[in-house]
Amino acid sequence: MPDRVEHRGFFVSYNVLVNELTSPIKFMSALTADESLRNNPVTVDALWDTGAVVTCMKPSLWDRLRLRPFDTNDRIELAGIGGRVKTRFTIANLILAPNLEIEFCPVYVLDFPGDAEILIGMDIIRKGDFVVCNTNEKTSFSFAIPPFPDRINLVEKAETANNQN
Repeated sequence: MPDRVEHRGFFVSYNVLVNELTSPIKFMSALTADESLRNNPVTVDALWDTGAVVTCMKPSLWDRLRLRPFDTNDRIELAGIGGRVKTRFTIANLILAPNLEIEFCPVYVLDFPGDAEILIGMDIIRKGDFVVCNTNEKTSFSFAIPPFPDRINLVEKAETANNQN
């Protein structure tokens, strides 16, 4: 008998259509100069961005949590819409929901627009299934790890709905 896979996930729903997908997460890093924050999760808003390759944090959060870089030898170079930038990174645990934690995640320091302090990139999103819905003028999204064996195919769903009419 094969081992049973345990899936973990969460669901976020808005009362309106939104242009940004955000959720509260808990950020926890042992690489901080502040003893009171070491291995103590801090709640921050995260922006989910399928256009970002890696997960990033704003410089203001880096400073507030008094984080230390994972590798002090050099800065990492990232390329994005604004060009190339050299930056630091730390290793953190990201608690996306009470039952869903991403351990030992590299988080790069990079400024980005909006109020969220963390940007969740494809390095995390590709670990699972990510779905966005805009039903009845209300946006929702959900995320689950690991990915399910069956793919969500909206073309099949559309054809089934059309054939019922």
